[in-house]
Amino acid sequence: MESTNKITNKGNILKVSLDLYMFWEDGCCIAYSPALDMSGYGMTEKEAKESFSVVLEEYISYGLSKHTLIKDLREHGWKVRSFKQRKMSAPTFESLLRSNDTFRDILENKEYRKVSEPFPELACS
Repeated sequence: MESTNKITNKGNILKVSLDLYMFWEDGCCIAYSPALDMSGYGMTEKEAKESFSVVLEEYISYGLSKHTLIKDLREHGWKVRSFKQRKMSAPTFESLLRSNDTFRDILENKEYRKVSEPFPELACS
């Protein structure tokens, strides 16, 4: 399976592209990123994606302000040497499948749809 999970650092701008797995649970649409093990939700797919976008922005902003983003990405299996690195790569699909119980549950037990989402650029100054 092709993955588009990556973070690109262009000066003081981060470009984030992630695979999201969209599924329904208890009447809500969930947008889940196995590469970051985070999700957003809403009453529609659009709301779930918007919610995820807010969560992602808060995650990156907090990580940058506390200087923990690189450490956290590494803990999620990302290949990151330093913040100045131009392209940060997520773990492979196979690696995520082995290490992420939530992701495995979605693939095995839910009706899902995979979408690849580029997110708005984030300033990191």
